[in-house]
Amino acid sequence: MLLVRLYRVEDKEVMVMDGSRDFMPETGAIRLLASRESGVGADRVIVYCGKQHKTGFRVFTADGSEKELTAEDSLLLSRQQADIEVRLTDTFVSRMRLADEEKLAAAC
Repeated sequence: MLLVRLYRVEDKEVMVMDGSRDFMPETGAIRLLASRESGVGADRVIVYCGKQHKTGFRVFTADGSEKELTAEDSLLLSRQQADIEVRLTDTFVSRMRLADEEKLAAAC
């Protein structure tokens, strides 16, 4: 099971997840996760990736585009308590992995 946290910042929903343990999502997985129809739904996804990334975080928009960590993102990350905590089932995480594999296969 994978844990993600959802925050409402003004009129946007921001999801924060830990990608340093079992699964580092890429574009396809982020699109699935951020989808309001087939996923959890979010406008922005912040993934903690530990020392794998210069800032320790990767930031994505709902369409899977990677962006830079902003001051607003940093402020959000400093909060102590989540607005909503969501537990993703292993089945959904498998679907996220498949979405990334399909994206990588299409790129080749």
